[in-house]
Amino acid sequence: MIAVDRYVLRRFPFPLISWLVGGLALIILAALAAAYSRFPGDEWLAYRLQDIDVVAFARALDWTEDIAVSPWALVVWLLAIVGLLAMAKRWEAILLLMIMGGRFLNAGLKELVERPRPSPDLVNVSENPSTFSFPSGHVTEAILLYGFLIYLASTLIPQPLLRLIVQAACLYVIAFTALERVYVGAHWPSDVLGSILLGSLIVAVFIWIHRYSLRQVLP
Repeated sequence: MIAVDRYVLRRFPFPLISWLVGGLALIILAALAAAYSRFPGDEWLAYRLQDIDVVAFARALDWTEDIAVSPWALVVWLLAIVGLLAMAKRWEAILLLMIMGGRFLNAGLKELVERPRPSPDLVNVSENPSTFSFPSGHVTEAILLYGFLIYLASTLIPQPLLRLIVQAACLYVIAFTALERVYVGAHWPSDVLGSILLGSLIVAVFIWIHRYSLRQVLP
């Protein structure tokens, strides 16, 4: 059994140790979030972010929120799938279609942890959804969609400048979505951290699946 495992890891490399460490970190973070409504440092970080009084920054966050969630995120998702199909990349299109199912894992984790949203008594709250706080669905979905697009761009776009533009735009959406959820008081920074861990773990699995499939096809 050990020989088989080593063979599989050697032929189809997967950062298993890093993935397991990330998964353990997510489990610990979720357990702590279930026990505590906020962590030390959450309020301080939220205050520092909300103290940024720059109109351009606020507008950039508003724009990012629009493109990170439906309907615009749905448009981006569907256009990307159509583009992949037009490039005869059906398997990549299927993976991009499937990866958004990770949002249900996020919803399930919310119900399991049941962490309350930030209180208006503690931070400025301009958006107060009815669902639980940990982890952030917006951030998880942004990482699933735009994080996987960053990977696909690295494998499918041969032009360096175009590839860099696409990846930078996707990274911008992810980063500013994370900032926006804290800025509007919808989440604590630790909620966002949980989303980053969850989304990254899911994306890592799909990247490995894609690489595995390529090795099966290529000689």
